[in-house]
Amino acid sequence: MNKSSIKIALCLLFVTLLSTSLYAADSNLNLTSEKDESKWSDMTYNNVPILKILEGKDGYVIIYEKNKLGTGTTVIPKAWAKGTPENPRKLKFRNIKNPGDSFLTVVKKNGEFSRVIISTTLSKNNSLWGVVDYSKPLDGANKETLEELEF
Repeated sequence: MNKSSIKIALCLLFVTLLSTSLYAADSNLNLTSEKDESKWSDMTYNNVPILKILEGKDGYVIIYEKNKLGTGTTVIPKAWAKGTPENPRKLKFRNIKNPGDSFLTVVKKNGEFSRVIISTTLSKNNSLWGVVDYSKPLDGANKETLEELEF
């Protein structure tokens, strides 16, 4: 190759790099789209770590961690796991592998309780699971909605 062909090749390379960088800079300007509030969901959720699940005859006693400062307790009725088309279920279990990562998700629609999801190991042989006295009814095992949890 002679010097003139090397100069032409370098000029073409420079022009190509310049044009692609200008094109890339121009295309990055329109990455943000306008937010349309009519498409926003009215569903919200809160996750809290679960420390212990105690199973009773009519429900589950959940001991959860409150924002790294103490613990809280709530009762979730077993009846919430059953649903009908008119009255959808309010309780769902999700199986996860590591019981140390168990958490409770409270889902709200328009600020009102909709459902609760317990993500934990489903093996009741795990130390995360325990039992409460089956002969005594649980306070709150017949409630229709979950009270506000202290996070």
